[in-house]
Amino acid sequence: MRVLSLTILLFMAVAHAAAIPQFSALTGNRCSNCHVAPSGGGIRNDLGWYSWYDVGLISRDSSFLSGLYELDKENTFFDGMLTLGMDARVQSTRSFTSPEAKRSTFPMQASLYAAITPIKALTVEGTFNLAALRQGAGGGQRIVYPGQRMGSISAIIAPSMSLPMLRVGLFRPSIGMRYDDHTMGSFGYATSTTRQTLVAPDWSEYGAEVTYEGLRWLTLQTGVFGSEGLSQVRISDGGTQTFSAITGNQPTVTARAVVWPRAFNEKLNMWFGGSLLNNNTFTLTSAFAGIGISDHLSLLIDRTAMKLSNVIETENWSAELLYQAATWAFPYVRAERYWTDQFNADGTVLTDAAIIGAQIFVLPYVELRPEYRILDTWKQGYTSRWNFQLHIFY
Repeated sequence: MRVLSLTILLFMAVAHAAAIPQFSALTGNRCSNCHVAPSGGGIRNDLGWYSWYDVGLISRDSSFLSGLYELDKENTFFDGMLTLGMDARVQSTRSFTSPEAKRSTFPMQASLYAAITPIKALTVEGTFNLAALRQGAGGGQRIVYPGQRMGSISAIIAPSMSLPMLRVGLFRPSIGMRYDDHTMGSFGYATSTTRQTLVAPDWSEYGAEVTYEGLRWLTLQTGVFGSEGLSQVRISDGGTQTFSAITGNQPTVTARAVVWPRAFNEKLNMWFGGSLLNNNTFTLTSAFAGIGISDHLSLLIDRTAMKLSNVIETENWSAELLYQAATWAFPYVRAERYWTDQFNADGTVLTDAAIIGAQIFVLPYVELRPEYRILDTWKQGYTSRWNFQLHIFY
């Protein structure tokens, strides 16, 4: 308990949260309005930080918090040249594979962010994964997920809003939508015995990407990357063999397009898009859509499919309805379906899930997310679990 308390205090002192697609639909902002990275995730810019400056059940001006936020005026320093941020998550859950499974509490994410903007047209941003400092067997570094990195770093060259921007370095390619909940299974799959993550938290690849957002309602992106991270992911064909998601030196190619229309005097916010990642016989595609009534309601629909020739095919669906009950409370319901067909397995595995939860911002920069999950797996009957996430951000 003492370690957890010290950790929370440390995180609040450094503190940054990833704005999420649900809030994009509620506000009509596209990802780059609030984030340094054009596809969202990672460090926030000054607008993204200010949007959550005083969101909480207990306000920063409350006598209860007197003095705690006194020095917290902005997340940029030295006339905007330096920006700092952070994400930290802890989850409490029980495995669904056994009714006797014990509850465990563990860190999901511990990322520090920084961005330097020496001139208006150039930003250098980076992330450091604190979890990589944990010691594994034999005293080596412990990376939990295949493809996970110690951090990322990239340079973003943006001469003008009306011109394409270039991003080069080690960073996550722009695919799909960036959800902040790592328990969502868009980029994973479920078999008859396990659930596997394809795109790890803090996954990054060396590469270059061009983004065009010269029109307010349009985002176009394409990139070329290496495959060192994804080549670490092993995929079973349902028999006795496993295969690397990507083999050889062929580059990974990505493309993504999103349109952001608004209607009824900008009270109705929408976005529709799709993405592609391809490397030889491995393909990952996404189609996604969101619609929201400003400051009231959002509906998101997502379909992600993966194929590795002669090994596996998957298709994941999710639909979520979120309601803004207050500036600090967002109850939601979500349905998920995972469809998996392995080349040497009998039949197709279907896993369905229904989730009831809420995002509750207890204090500025502190979110509690309780969830009740009902799963219909390959086993007879249903399984239900309570999950809790604590998210501390800046």
